[in-house]
Amino acid sequence: MKRIKIHQFTPATAVGDGVTTGLFVTQKLLRSIGYESTIYSAHIPPTLTDKIQPIDMLHSKETDLLLVHHSMGHDHDDLITSFQCPMAMIYHNITPARFFAAGTAEHIYSKKGRQQLKQWSDLFIGAIGDSLYNSEELKDAGYSNIITLPMLIDMEKFHEKTVSAPKDWGLNLSRSRLLSVGRIVENKRQHLLLEAMWYLKNHHDDITLPQLVIVGGVTSPEYEYSLKAHILKLGLEDDVLMPGKCSDEELSWLYQNSDCYWCASEHEGFCMPLIESGFFELPVVSFASSNIPSTLGESGLIIEQSDPAILAATTAQLLANNTLKQDLINAGTRNLNNFQSSTLIPKLSAYLSSLNPALTIQ
Repeated sequence: MKRIKIHQFTPATAVGDGVTTGLFVTQKLLRSIGYESTIYSAHIPPTLTDKIQPIDMLHSKETDLLLVHHSMGHDHDDLITSFQCPMAMIYHNITPARFFAAGTAEHIYSKKGRQQLKQWSDLFIGAIGDSLYNSEELKDAGYSNIITLPMLIDMEKFHEKTVSAPKDWGLNLSRSRLLSVGRIVENKRQHLLLEAMWYLKNHHDDITLPQLVIVGGVTSPEYEYSLKAHILKLGLEDDVLMPGKCSDEELSWLYQNSDCYWCASEHEGFCMPLIESGFFELPVVSFASSNIPSTLGESGLIIEQSDPAILAATTAQLLANNTLKQDLINAGTRNLNNFQSSTLIPKLSAYLSSLNPALTIQ
């Protein structure tokens, strides 16, 4: 009996990238249902060549459905229009161009990505947003047959790993920790976290001051320089650590050995660390923006105003209130159910069958 083939395409892949993780999670779900599923890309790092195939290996005429992942704009328009099979879009959102300097590659491809999203709507028989925020944008761009399926979470990478404190970071193990994870770039607004630390240090002597650990690779060197200068200006040299991008083992230790997760980002299509915090029973305090309230649900404290003083005061209350902290931990655990395979598989299977009854697994 011929197996139904539902493959995936993305223009580029990268180790540890959110979209690439989503590809693997989606592939696992598709194979669990019973589909034959391969991932194809135009750009594959050497360490992923055993898991992802070059796009010229795709036989689109023999493909029952191709899931096309879209985030930042790209120059492979000809590929999208050349595929000879039904297609469905999986949309991961695009950081708006206003967050990038005019003329930069990021600014150019952000604008192009949204133009492509609108131009291609007639080419797709359906679309999947990995968050409600992204599904709304798909609707505005003219797509039909839209469903929200957060096929993004791979918690297995944190299992069965040797977890020990990162060395040579300047960690003070006698102090508790606040954690923030994300690229060092202007729209993540880590400068607001530094200012909140200043308020904690100077206006909340009723709590023991934690160390703030800001983890993430550098997208904007200029912003990184300004953050480090801001740390010196605020007198936080012993209170803030910026170790850069870290391993899964190091990140596991930080999640397990922190008291609170902080998020000040201005734009998030999903925000994976909020779910990872729930997995590690780490309560969250975040500013409200984009999809953050939807991803976080009831598992964190949401601050409507992007005010560092309020972030500091809210965090001080959380650190001093074990009952509130446990309530948030319990809510974070419940929130994880939305992203479990057992929840997603029936929804994905029913959705694919609704697009085309021929995709139904008997």
